[in-house]
Amino acid sequence: MSTQTAEKEILDFVEYVDSFYNPTTGIYPIGGATVGVITKAIKAYVDSLDDERTWGGGDSVDRERVRDIIFQLV
Repeated sequence: MSTQTAEKEILDFVEYVDSFYNPTTGIYPIGGATVGVITKAIKAYVDSLDDERTWGGGDSVDRERVRDIIFQLV
């Protein structure tokens, strides 16, 4: 995967996570889950990936794992 493709995938994932957890417009709003917090949580998640926890391409499992990190940040 090229760097440009990876960056686009992450940007799309930020929007996807925001659509679920945005405190105002999210399906499951989390107070304090700003785009900045979401981005920080995604970075922490991606940095934590290893052989057992792999990137699912921004799927629902990735989103739920990021949600758990968001709860730690807010």
